[in-house]
Amino acid sequence: MGVPGWWQRVVAVSEHLAAVEPLQANEHGFGPNAQYYLRVGELARGFAADPEVGDAERGRVLAVLDDLLGDESEPHRRAIALTFLWPLAGKPRPAGLGERVRRELDLIAGHRPAAGADLASWPELAELARAELDRCGLPATVVPPGARPAPTGVVLSVSAEEPAGVFLEWNPLDSGSERYQVLTGARAGDMYLRFYVDDVRGLFARAALDVLAAAGFKTEVRYDFLYGRSRVCRVLGPPALPFD
Repeated sequence: MGVPGWWQRVVAVSEHLAAVEPLQANEHGFGPNAQYYLRVGELARGFAADPEVGDAERGRVLAVLDDLLGDESEPHRRAIALTFLWPLAGKPRPAGLGERVRRELDLIAGHRPAAGADLASWPELAELARAELDRCGLPATVVPPGARPAPTGVVLSVSAEEPAGVFLEWNPLDSGSERYQVLTGARAGDMYLRFYVDDVRGLFARAALDVLAAAGFKTEVRYDFLYGRSRVCRVLGPPALPFD
């Protein structure tokens, strides 16, 4: 896969991007890989940090990205655009910012706690989410971040470090069994089972997150495009109008 033609539209409106080493074509031809996205992220961080990039240049780049986000004809376009937008979420926004880029920047900025956020409130939020899931017949467990072995089913973990907040995931019911370990071993054919388990993890986690969203909780899903199909489900706030 070569460098997308639409990326040249972004470069054409930015003196900074035109002056640095460009993206290189992916020699494997299977679509952007991890190194490709790492390079996009590197270009974005340099663009965001360059004091020579003024509001006018930043506005031109964001205007092109806003236009490009409206066209989903290329499967990797949005992933590349969001990877570039990530370091810009905390930067001043130029006037006349397009609605598509504004929405994406708002979502990205939402992954970071607001300045002065009360970190002591995150465990309380996790318990509120657990109680709501329990009430709906989805038993959940609140654990410290990175707890191992992780409980089965819906797991809520609390992190006081950046990115702070409440994280939600789902663990397979048999993930600790000997049979599961054998099936997901080193044999070549097992990659398909691992892909299946990853997809099921996402389906159950999104279902639990949707239950919380229906109850009024503020929720978000972050997709990590640098390393494949990784996703992070987060609970960011309690219901404004709780049921009880």
